[in-house]
Amino acid sequence: MPVITVQHLAGAFTRQQQNELMKDITEAVVRQGGEGIRPATIVVINEVADGLWSYGGNALTLAEVEARRKARAAKANIGNDLLT
Repeated sequence: MPVITVQHLAGAFTRQQQNELMKDITEAVVRQGGEGIRPATIVVINEVADGLWSYGGNALTLAEVEARRKARAAKANIGNDLLT
């Protein structure tokens, strides 16, 4: 029985996004293990409180996640502007 645990900052994803993520992960496991593994596949999402996640000793906050999303979106729009 595969148990997949996903951890992310609380508030970084909506409940709908979390549900889609769980479905997508389950589908990936089924693609590899066959349809018979579906009923035994468990996906757990743990939300970590804002500021209680760090990398390299630096706390990651929801504000930083949002800033990164905006930067990625702006970068993607630059490429799209060139196509129009």
